[in-house]
Amino acid sequence: MKKGLISLLSVCFLLLLWQLTATYIDQPELIPSIPALIKTLFSLFTSENFYLNILATLTRGIAGMILSLAAASLSAFLFARYGLLYEFFRPLLTIMRSVPVISFILLALIFLDPESIPLMIAFLAMYPLLTENLTKGIVNLRPGLLLMADQFRLTRANKLMQVIYPQLKPFLFSGLASAAGFGWRAIIMGEVLSQCAFGIGGEMKRAQNFIAVPELIAWTIITVVISFLCDKGINKLAGMQWKIRYCAKGNEVIGRNTDRQEPVKVSDLTFQYAETAVLSHFSYTFEPGSIYGIKAPSGTGKTTLLNLISGSLKPVTGSITLNSAQHFSMVYQEPELLPHLTALQNVSLPLASTCNQIYSEQEAMKALEIVEMNTLATRYPEELSYGQQQRIALARAFAYPSTILLLDEPFKGLDKALNGRIIDRMLAKQAESRQTIIFTSHDPEELARLATVVIRLPKID
Repeated sequence: MKKGLISLLSVCFLLLLWQLTATYIDQPELIPSIPALIKTLFSLFTSENFYLNILATLTRGIAGMILSLAAASLSAFLFARYGLLYEFFRPLLTIMRSVPVISFILLALIFLDPESIPLMIAFLAMYPLLTENLTKGIVNLRPGLLLMADQFRLTRANKLMQVIYPQLKPFLFSGLASAAGFGWRAIIMGEVLSQCAFGIGGEMKRAQNFIAVPELIAWTIITVVISFLCDKGINKLAGMQWKIRYCAKGNEVIGRNTDRQEPVKVSDLTFQYAETAVLSHFSYTFEPGSIYGIKAPSGTGKTTLLNLISGSLKPVTGSITLNSAQHFSMVYQEPELLPHLTALQNVSLPLASTCNQIYSEQEAMKALEIVEMNTLATRYPEELSYGQQQRIALARAFAYPSTILLLDEPFKGLDKALNGRIIDRMLAKQAESRQTIIFTSHDPEELARLATVVIRLPKID
C-alpha cells in the first residue's frame, strides 16, 4: 500500500509539472495542457478506427511473443542438449541482440512487404532474449529433482508443471519481461517506418506529418499504458501456481503386492566414473522381505549400488535381475524436495499418479506421523531445518507404495532418540508389508538396530 501511494504521488507530481510547464510556455499546439490531452484521448476513443489500430498492434505484439517463445523453447531445448550446437549459433544470437532495431527495419523496408515488418521486427527483438534465458534455465535444471520425478513415476503433467516449470519460471518470466519491453518498442517503430494501414505506430506517424502534437502525445500515452498492462499481465502469470494433478478416480495402490516380490540378483557388477572404479565384480542376492544394511567407507560405491539397483545408473559390466512389476521408492543423500510445495504436498505428489487427492493426502499424513512431521505438514521446505527436510523425504518414500525401499544414509542430521523412534515404526511397518529395505549407513547402531543383514562393500584399490 505504501509503495502504491508513493507511485501515485509520483505520477501526480509529473502531471503537475507538465501542467505548469504547458501554462508557462503557453503554446498549446506544441505543449498541450493536461485537460487538452484528456480531451484528445477521449476524441481518439470515439474515433472510427481507434480500436482497429489498437487491435492491430496488440495482435502483432502477441503473435510476435508467441512465435518467439515457441521458437526459443525449441532452440533452448536443442542448445541445452547439444552444447556444440549452442556454441555454433551463439554468435548469431549476439548479433541479433546487438544490431540496432532500426537497421533491421531499414533492411526489411527494402526487401519485405511493409505490413509484415512489425511482426518480423518483434520476433527478431524477442527471440534472442528468450532463447538465452531459457537455455540457461534448462542447463540449470537440478538433476536430483529430475531423478526423483522419474524414480517416483510422476505423470508427465506433474513432472512438467511441478518439477520442470518452477525451475524454469524465473528464467522464463525475466526473459518475457525484457522481451516484451523491447518487443513493444520495436513493433511501434516498425509501424512508424513502414506506415502500416492500421496500428498505433502508423497513427503516430500520421500525427507527426500533420504536426498534431496532442494526438501524438495521446498515442504515446496509450502505448505506455499497453506496455504497463503487459508487464502487469506477465507478473500475474509469473505468480500463478499450478495445482498437483491427482488421478480423477480410484485409489489403486501400485507396487505393494508382496506376492510379486522376487529376489534382486546382482551378478558380477562393475561400475566406474571416468577411470575410477567404485564397484568391481560385485555379486549378491537380496531376498524379498529382508532388511539389508550396506556398510563401507566413503567413496566405495554405496550410493552407486543403490542407483544401479534403482536403474538410474547402468553398469559397465554385469547385470541386475528383478521382477519388472516391482516398484522402488528412494531417499537420496539430499532431500530433493520441491520448494514451492508444502511438506504434505511433497509427500502426496508421487501418489497423485494413481490415487485421488483425498486418499493421497491421507496416506501422506500417515507417513508424516511416522517421522513426527505431521504438525508441520503445511510448512514449505525453506521454513524447515535440514533434518526436518530429510524427514519429509523419508515420509515421501514411506508413503509411496513400493516393494523395495532404497535409503541412502536416511537418518543423517537426526538425533539418536528420534532415529530410534523412527526405526521402531519402520520395523513395525515392514513386518506388516514385508517390504524389502536396502539402506546405507556409517552408524553401527543404526545398522545393528534396523538391518537383519549387513553387507560390507570391499574397497577398490
